[in-house]
Amino acid sequence: MDITQFIKQTESHKIVPVFFHQDANVVINTIEASYKGGVRIFEFVNRGHNGLETFKVLKPHFKKYEDLIIGVGTIYDSKTATQFVEAGAQFIVSPGLVPELANYCVQNNIAYIPGIATITEATTAMHLGCEMIKIFPANVIGSAFAKAVKSVLPQLAIMPTGGINPTKDGLSEWFKAGVNCVGMGSQLFDKLKIKNGDFNGLEQDIKIAVQTASAL
Repeated sequence: MDITQFIKQTESHKIVPVFFHQDANVVINTIEASYKGGVRIFEFVNRGHNGLETFKVLKPHFKKYEDLIIGVGTIYDSKTATQFVEAGAQFIVSPGLVPELANYCVQNNIAYIPGIATITEATTAMHLGCEMIKIFPANVIGSAFAKAVKSVLPQLAIMPTGGINPTKDGLSEWFKAGVNCVGMGSQLFDKLKIKNGDFNGLEQDIKIAVQTASAL
């Protein structure tokens, strides 16, 4: 998926869950709960020693959902990105701006969202051909930074990630600042529900968050 298509999707789907678990079945059930809760863009986080293997197991499971976009985060180089893209990843996210990774994704027409924390990084990302950036960690940097980025680089789409609460106040703060969507991990996923296998309860939590974001 190219970045223009990805950004277009964020106009309708404002919450992007960010999740990792060593157990592929837990990831599959979490994505299922997210989809049923209204999510259509999901970021699998490449952590641990078996991230690629886990992704290869889960990706075919969701071919039945043609409108579900699944990408991979915590990518640091083009070699790893290539492995995940070949396994079906539709977008790539990195915690920081990686020029080599940006060049690879732009040249291969793959949606790339680099993490940034300064105006200089945002400008550099733009010059590298990036059209969307991830403000990270969002709860440390703050929504005022997103507003500042939009004032000087209005052409950049923004996806803040990290520590954003799935409440009306927590979400509206960022959307008022001009972001396209928000990446949400631990604030969205109740660890106890996941541990207990309560994916129906997880689905309801996610549905509320999606409805809250959609109304803003």
